[in-house]
Amino acid sequence: MKTYYGIVEDRQDPLKIGRVRVRVHGIHTENKQNISTPDLPWAQVMLPTTSAGLSGFGTQHGLVEGSTVILFFRDDDLQQPVILGSTAGIPDKGYIKNLKHESMPREDAVGMGFIDPRRLEVGDYAGTPDGPNPEHSKTRGFGLTHALDTAPKIYEDRAVSHIGKGSSITEPELTKDDLPYYPLYTDKTDVSKLAGTDAKNLHAGRDILVSNGVRFLSGKGDIKSPAKPVYPYNKVLQTESGHVLEVDDTPSAERIAIEHRSGTFQEIHPDGSQVTRVVNDNYTVICRDEEVFVGGKVNIKVFGDANIETVGSLNIKSFKDVKIDATGNLDLVAGDKLTLSAAKHVRVRTPEFKPNS
Repeated sequence: MKTYYGIVEDRQDPLKIGRVRVRVHGIHTENKQNISTPDLPWAQVMLPTTSAGLSGFGTQHGLVEGSTVILFFRDDDLQQPVILGSTAGIPDKGYIKNLKHESMPREDAVGMGFIDPRRLEVGDYAGTPDGPNPEHSKTRGFGLTHALDTAPKIYEDRAVSHIGKGSSITEPELTKDDLPYYPLYTDKTDVSKLAGTDAKNLHAGRDILVSNGVRFLSGKGDIKSPAKPVYPYNKVLQTESGHVLEVDDTPSAERIAIEHRSGTFQEIHPDGSQVTRVVNDNYTVICRDEEVFVGGKVNIKVFGDANIETVGSLNIKSFKDVKIDATGNLDLVAGDKLTLSAAKHVRVRTPEFKPNS
């Protein structure tokens, strides 16, 4: 079996079965006047045996436009490619034009093959080889159907430290100077920055720091992420919009973390401690019983109002002292009887006492 390298140029499979269009080195030219992205054959993607690939079970592949893949052809006419896997590398700052490694600026590469072909909007494909009825194939009435305006993109900036205000995300505003979009030339390699030793500052966003100089404190003080990832022990799944899943086996810093692009995350620390931060609203629904056991202290801090409501009885019991301290008014209202019982004394301390008033 002869294998080839290729570059994914389209993943918008009309059948929605995970096929992608690939431009294959040694088979296809970079000149889109000869073969444009919509003219490339659809390639099937071989999934691991951990994915059923049947009846909606299992997982999908993670290929994007610009991914480098290894494939073979299952037919002699080289029209039925099958992808075996993808490869990571070190992205070049320019576009590789030929085997002599003569590179050209990225902006000059837009419209050429072997790179992410997506434009800012679908209308931008008009008049190009990737649009409908192109000059080299006027009878083809279709072209690329998706562009970057409707594609997921990594956020430009986010703020997650404001009490009562939640998270805010600044989405990137792309221009033609950002094309081709993939590969992103922001990392030293195609491996996630979160996987290496230079990722400590990236994990600092999981420290529980809030605005106005107020910090969330545990019984041990500030809550900080213990992340100290060392390549290659941190296995990272990072998505296009900024979601992250980490399974970190770095010695003495073993963690599991899942983080949403907004900054909401859950992280399990090396000692088994767990931290959860929700940057906006949180809802928990339990349809039957719930029991919570805490072996140590419980501290609850609410910067807004708090309400406890029960349809059934409410019982509060302590085997030690109980104190209710209100800076403002304190109302005790009973629809029927109100009973005060004490084994020794009942003390009322007030400048003015008005029973039945």
